Amino acid sequence: MKSIFSRIRGHKRLVIILAIVIIGGYFVTRSQNGNGALDQASITRGTVEEEIVLTGEISATDYATLQFNTSGTISWVGVSVGENVKKGQALLKLDTLKLNAAYQIAVANYRAAQANAEEVLDDVKGNDDDETFEEKNTRTAAEATRDKAYDALVAAQKELQDATLIAPFSGVVAILNSESAGVNVTAGTPQVILVNPATMYFEVSADQTEVSRFMIDDKAEITLDAFDNETLTGTISSISVAPDATESGTVYPIRLSLELNGASKYKIGMTGDARFIVTKKEGVLYIPSDYVNSDKDGEYVRIDGGKNKKYIEVGIEGGDKTEISGDISEGEQVFD
Repeated sequence: MKSIFSRIRGHKRLVIILAIVIIGGYFVTRSQNGNGALDQASITRGTVEEEIVLTGEISATDYATLQFNTSGTISWVGVSVGENVKKGQALLKLDTLKLNAAYQIAVANYRAAQANAEEVLDDVKGNDDDETFEEKNTRTAAEATRDKAYDALVAAQKELQDATLIAPFSGVVAILNSESAGVNVTAGTPQVILVNPATMYFEVSADQTEVSRFMIDDKAEITLDAFDNETLTGTISSISVAPDATESGTVYPIRLSLELNGASKYKIGMTGDARFIVTKKEGVLYIPSDYVNSDKDGEYVRIDGGKNKKYIEVGIEGGDKTEISGDISEGEQVFD
């Protein structure tokens, strides 16, 4: 009886071991592919484009934030948001009653100081060689008072002129913070943002390993976050020779002119990506990048159903394609 039970227990162990092996083999096979087969791809001949994608935003060469240099009350608003204006056109004015009064006082003070200085100079005329110490002090004080009065006059005149905001270039009123008269404003508070859409550009930053790969007139496809189904064409118009001092890393600003065709929907500050094709090869062999493997001996692909390795040379990589060469041929199957 004992030997029978021993044989039964032995068979049970054998069955359990076989079951474990079968189940384990099943899961190993399943891990390769949901259908029990390795993923595979064909070596294809075609075009591979190596690209660099840089993030940036829209800005403009003619872009100005206008503000008053003195506090006061707005007395006149001559524009509205979205309005086209000409260079030199008046946009906003402050109430100039107090400023004009201060200017008139400055004019009077200067005239009085000028007259006094002329009188003193007449008194010492012809005494250049024997001018007394007292006469020199009187003349110097009169001249200093005149000069001080002149400086005050210039300052009052400038404050009066600065009470009117003038467009520094032709463009569009993008932002108008005070749309009606009677609003009190403080010096230095932005009142108008003026933009010339014709000077809008897209700016990106390239690090020191990338910047040498770009040249003036290189093209890029630009996709804005606000319009991700559209692309704009950008052309490099300038590449900075010095790094951006405001950035922590060593990056170089690159500007791209835009072909907006007069579209007004594109705004300053819109962000997006610029896609540059830096290398393009046609008629080369390539495979999906996921199928390229590497070990200490180099890069290789799996062949013969994934059982063997074939070492290859890797060229440029673009998107999900990688250029390959070596003892390979078009149409050959490789396995993941």
